[in-house]
Amino acid sequence: MKSILLYGYGNPGRQDDGLGPGLVEDIAALGLPLVETDANYQPLIEDAAQIAEFDLVFFIDTTVEEGIDDLVVRKLEPAKKIAFTSHHVSPESILAMCEEMYGRVPQAWLIGVRGYRFEYAEGFTEGALRNYERALGFITFLLRLYGEGTMAQKTVLIIDDDADIRASIRIVLEAAGFSVGEAGDGKEGLKVAEEVQPDAIIIDLMMETVDAGSKVSTQLKEEGFKGPMYLLSAAGDAVRYNIDAKELGLAGIFQKPINHDVLIKTLKKALKVD
Repeated sequence: MKSILLYGYGNPGRQDDGLGPGLVEDIAALGLPLVETDANYQPLIEDAAQIAEFDLVFFIDTTVEEGIDDLVVRKLEPAKKIAFTSHHVSPESILAMCEEMYGRVPQAWLIGVRGYRFEYAEGFTEGALRNYERALGFITFLLRLYGEGTMAQKTVLIIDDDADIRASIRIVLEAAGFSVGEAGDGKEGLKVAEEVQPDAIIIDLMMETVDAGSKVSTQLKEEGFKGPMYLLSAAGDAVRYNIDAKELGLAGIFQKPINHDVLIKTLKKALKVD
């Protein structure tokens, strides 16, 4: 089982900037096994020694990035060049220091929670509080999956042109014990499917064209893939009436934003994973 660190950063005295430390405080109160927490105003150079000791690290911060409705999940890799101002350093540079100074790099993810106002005042805005609750549920769900300690038994391929969507699904699947492959478009998906021989495939409906996902699923079926395939759609329930799932060889359709609990239960049942 993995040792896990939750590292939240931001200034609780500047409204929504305190989302990261607030989430870490609430999760620490749950007393989950194998989970340790830390919080600061910003990641520091000195943190590398602590972070290098863990198998898995979640950096939790506020984001103001356009296009993010509530939260975003991204896989982090060591920075090619370490950069910092005073003692402040990016999570990617922290990981590079772990590698350079301690010879190991934990698996690391950034969870960014959407914030809106950053005046010198305590308390979250109404929108940030909604995002906080969503993030709290998501992170707690992940940690409980990791706590179950399931070993990887089956491989799932995600074909989606949105890297953030792939990352959010990947982190949940890996926490539940699945191995994961990724592809950013239909052509790459067909190639990766041949390479990794997945047990199940999740395909975004709208990639290069509005029906790219259904075309890819049809081609996979023609090429002999016999495992369950699921379409991922943001088009709402109407898509069910416009697509014949059985004709396309689909086992089902997941709606965005995806319900991760339903996703895991569906895949475990389909692939007969305990």
